[in-house]
Amino acid sequence: MTGPAGSSGVLRLADPARDLAVFAERAARHDPGTPVRLVGHGDVLAAFVPTPFDCLALRTCRLAESLVLDVVVEAVGLGARARSARDGVLVVPPRLPDIAWTRPLPPRSGWHEVGTVPCGEVAHRVQTDTDEFRLRSTQVGTGRDAAGALESIAEDIWARPFVADAPARLAHAADYLGFVASDGQAVVRRCGAWRRLDTPFGVTTGRVGDPLGLFVR
Repeated sequence: MTGPAGSSGVLRLADPARDLAVFAERAARHDPGTPVRLVGHGDVLAAFVPTPFDCLALRTCRLAESLVLDVVVEAVGLGARARSARDGVLVVPPRLPDIAWTRPLPPRSGWHEVGTVPCGEVAHRVQTDTDEFRLRSTQVGTGRDAAGALESIAEDIWARPFVADAPARLAHAADYLGFVASDGQAVVRRCGAWRRLDTPFGVTTGRVGDPLGLFVR
């Protein structure tokens, strides 16, 4: 991975820094140390985060100047820096070791649309799945195997197809990060083994068909 373009570690955003702040803050709810991979390509900055649903979430913003960037930072630090940014000037938080990021990134091109769904249906699917999880979890005991049993229930629910063969975990991750709007459409796209759910406020993506789940670790 490369560091920030230039030696100052400063990014100049053309889009509001608040949007990036909200994304990073939501990612940090699960774990303040959640890594965020910032990838700058031309005048687009992509921020990737892993989610508790074993898929990646992505938020992009436009840069005021072209650069090449690939660094990993903590979500909590990025949220604070983006929240305090003024006039589009974002000071990049301290860089984490490259080993902090272990997941492959999705391709930038080659995506094909395979389906659309109203955002309201995305929210409904998430709620239905959540209700099922709560019901099935009441049948799990309190012994030392309880955590594993709950994880198995969640995995079973998240792995089910949602639109085409895109798994429901993409919808759950989108809802978790506040990507699901009250109206509008969500679009499902495919690129090889990768699937992604594009909503008005962000993207969730992962790979299908891997023996260890959505991602090869």
